[in-house]
Amino acid sequence: MSSLRLALEGDLGYAKIVFSSSDLEVISNHVREQWLCRIRVIAPDKVKLFETIPMDRYHEIASLIDHRSAWPKIERCLEEAAVNQIRQLPTFMKLTEEFGDFTIGDEEGLGRENIYWRLVRPDSYSDVGPLHADKWFWDLGHGITPDNMQRVKVWLAIHCESGISGFRLVPGSHRKEYPYRGELRDGIVKPIICLADHHLDIRMFDSKSGDAIVFNDRLLHGGAVGGSRSRVSIEFTMFVDRDRYFQ
Repeated sequence: MSSLRLALEGDLGYAKIVFSSSDLEVISNHVREQWLCRIRVIAPDKVKLFETIPMDRYHEIASLIDHRSAWPKIERCLEEAAVNQIRQLPTFMKLTEEFGDFTIGDEEGLGRENIYWRLVRPDSYSDVGPLHADKWFWDLGHGITPDNMQRVKVWLAIHCESGISGFRLVPGSHRKEYPYRGELRDGIVKPIICLADHHLDIRMFDSKSGDAIVFNDRLLHGGAVGGSRSRVSIEFTMFVDRDRYFQ
C-alpha cells in the first residue's frame, strides 16, 4: 500500500499534498470564471464591480446580491471542459500514481464528474455546515458508489488564512462511530452529528493556498470560519479500485 493510502487508513485518517503554483492558477482561473459567469446571470448590472476584486474579497460586496440563493451547489460544479483540463494537471497525475486510475463522483447527478468549489465569508457561520463524515451523505442516499470502489475525498485551499479559516477535523475519527441524524436542510436530507463540538478533539488543518488534504471519507471534518478574507476551496470525491486501495 502506498504511503498516501497508508495515511488514510492509519492513525490520523488523512494526508497532505501540495498543488504547484501553476496547477493552482489553472484551478483558480476556472473557479473565478464560473463565479463571474454566475454574477452575470443574477446581477448583470454589478458584474463590472465584481470583476475588479479578487474572490477572497467577495465578502466586501456580497451584500449586493442574495448570497444564499446565488450559490446552490449545482452552480458551483465546474463544467466538464474545466474538469477535463484540471484532470491533466501534474498533481492529478500524482494522485493517479498513488491510487491508480480513478473516477470522480457525480453526487449531483449531472452526468459528469463533480469538482465543486465553496465560497465562505469570514464572518458568516451560515456558510459552513456542522462537523460530519462524508460517508454519512452516501449512507443517506446522496450519490451511488460503483461496485468494488473505495471513496477518497480531496479538499484544496485556493484562498484561505493559515490556521484561521479553511478546514477543521478530528484526527483518528475515521476509526470510530458517532451518532448522527438526517435532517431536511436546503431541500435535501443532510447528516447532523448528535454531539457538541466540545466533546470532540477538533484541530485545524494548517493550510495555505495550494495545500490539499486527502482524507478517509469516515473522517469527521467541517469548514472553519474566521479571519479577514473570504475562503475559496474546491473538493471532490475519488472512486478508486478497492482491491488496489487495500493491497
